[in-house]
This record gives sequence, C-alpha cells and structure tokens, in this order.
Amino acid sequence: MKFGAIWLILILVGGLIPISIAQNQPNDEYLGEQNEDTIAGEIIDQLTKLSNFVDAKVKPIEDKLPPKVLENYKKAGDFKEKALSEYQNGKYIGAIQDALTAMRYYKEVLRSLEAVRETPEVLKQQISEESARVIAYFTYVEKVITIAQRKGINTKNLEKAYESTKSSYNEVLENLKAGNLENAKNSLKRARENRIELDKELRKVIAEITSKNAETLVRSFLIKTNQSLTIAEKAIEDAKTRGLNPEEVEREVKMVRSVYLQVERLAKEKKWKEALQIIRENAGKIERFFRAVENIRRENVNIMGIIETMKERIKRDATALAILKNQGINTARAELQLKGAINELFISINLLKKNDINGAAFHLQRADKLLKEVEEFINANS
Repeated sequence: MKFGAIWLILILVGGLIPISIAQNQPNDEYLGEQNEDTIAGEIIDQLTKLSNFVDAKVKPIEDKLPPKVLENYKKAGDFKEKALSEYQNGKYIGAIQDALTAMRYYKEVLRSLEAVRETPEVLKQQISEESARVIAYFTYVEKVITIAQRKGINTKNLEKAYESTKSSYNEVLENLKAGNLENAKNSLKRARENRIELDKELRKVIAEITSKNAETLVRSFLIKTNQSLTIAEKAIEDAKTRGLNPEEVEREVKMVRSVYLQVERLAKEKKWKEALQIIRENAGKIERFFRAVENIRRENVNIMGIIETMKERIKRDATALAILKNQGINTARAELQLKGAINELFISINLLKKNDINGAAFHLQRADKLLKEVEEFINANS
C-alpha cells in the first residue's frame, strides 16, 4: 500500500498522529522515510500507553461501573489484542485499523468515567483517599512544629491552623462513617479552605527555620557553586575545542560568579542572613546556571559511542527473543518494546545528523529505557 493510502486510513479511522511524529518531524518527511510496519508500530505503541492509562482508571472502580462502560472496555481490550496479533503476524494495515478502533472504545470509556465520577461510591472513595493522604501531611507539619520550637520560633499561629485543619478532616471521616455523604462533601470543602491557611502558616515557619539555618545554607551554596563554576568553565573549554558556541553558558557563568562573589564577601563578614537573601534574590539566575551546566555536560557525552553500544544491544536482544519465541514463550510485548527502541535510535541518529545533540540524547534515553525492559524480560525467562 502507498504511504498516501496509509495516511488516509489514519485520518478516516481516527485522525491519530503518533506523538513521536508530531514532536520530531513534519508528517510528509516522516511518511517518506517510514514503511507500513513502522507506522503500525507507532500506533500500537500509542495504543499500549492509552490502554495502560485507562486500565489504571478503571481497575479500582470496575465493580461500580455501568454495564455499557464495561462493555466498551471489553471491546477495546478485544480490538487491542486483535491488533497486537495482526501486528505480530505482519498484517500491518489490519493492525492499524483495529488499533484505532480500540482507541475509539478506550476514549469512550474515558468519557463515561467523567460521567460516573460524581456517583456516591466514587466520591466516597475519593474523599477517603484524600483523607488518607492528608494524614502524612499532618505528620510533616508536626515535625516542622517540633523543629521550630527547638529553635525558639513562635508556632502559635501554625498550631492553631493545624488543629483547625485536623479537626475538619476528622469531621469528614466521621460523616463518611455515618454515611452522610453530602455532609462529608461540605466538611471536605471547609477542610480544604483550612488547609490553605495551614499551608500559608507552614511556609512562614519554614522560612524562619531557613533563616536560622542561614550559615549552613550559605556555606553549602558556596561549596556547590564553586564546584559547578569549575565544571562549567572546563565544559566551555571543551565545547570550544569541538567547534561549539557556548555563549549561553558563558553568560550564565558570568552572572552566577558575580552572585557567588557577593555571597562570599558577606560570608567572610559573617553576615549570614544578608548572604542568604542574596541567594534568594538570584534564585532564578542560579537555577538557569545549573540547567545550562547540565546541558553543556550532556553535549560532551560521547553519543556516537553510546549509539554503537546500543546497536550491539539491539542485535543481542533480538537474537535472545527469537530463541525464547522458539521455546514457546510469549514475547509479543518485548518485541514491541524492542521495535520502539529501534525507532527511538533511528530518530536519535537523524537528530545527530542535524547537530541536535540534546534531542539525540533525549531519544537515546528513551531507547535505553525500552531496552532495559526488554533485557529484564529476557533475564526473567532465560
């Protein structure tokens, strides 16, 4: 089948554009380079992600869902299995059509879940889950109060907000136990309002604790930043020798070195709070600096070496899967993951040709993740 016909199927059946197509290449360029099995592989990969997402939503409340929703959920699963089987048997057009049909059913299930979200059973579960999460939050608040009191910080407002919030959440739980769902919803609304006030008071106390720890924080900043400046300057030199233009990093280094020198001067005078204030005022610059350092370090990674190693891994894993398949082991999922890794490697190589090193590194990381999953499967079944 011609590529134009395949694209027409995608538009008519579901209008699906695989994520990796949209992110990395114009559609016409992609279709000019790919073949039917690659396109089918992309769609199967998207179907797998969608089905996993829907499964996570459905499983916890499956016994509470209406029959029609469960029927659509089952149809989606059936078409998914059919698409996987067709893909494995080289029937790529059929795999595309059935995968898109499965996606339509999965999306219908998601729409139905929105409609049942407000049912009493679901609301009760949501309220119970939130109440359980907030218990861990209360434990954290209690620890902050204890630390603040040890440092002589006034925690009266924080304690008051804490008690109000805790009491309102207890009220939620009591209403749930009594079966008063409407009262529980109203109590939860008040509890959330109280928690906003609690968050505000908590931030104030944490800021005071931070100020008390100013000396420790300033010393830590000086050590870490000095090390990062050294790394950045070395990375800049390496980048220049490779013909790259690290102007962005040079600007960030200049700005952060200026901040570093200000903080260092105040630290020598033991003006710890003033030094910490300088750090806070320049938090954005410092964050950009560390991000730029990470980017330039990534550019200095030997990507070609990684690509060659990954090619060898793919060959080795393909052979191992073929052996397992001949032994009667179901390798369908692992084969899909291996095909995904190959596709990610292909994208990475193309980006490297365009000198997009960051993009190439990103897709190599995705390929590596897929290969690790394949290799875990191989090890578990060998």
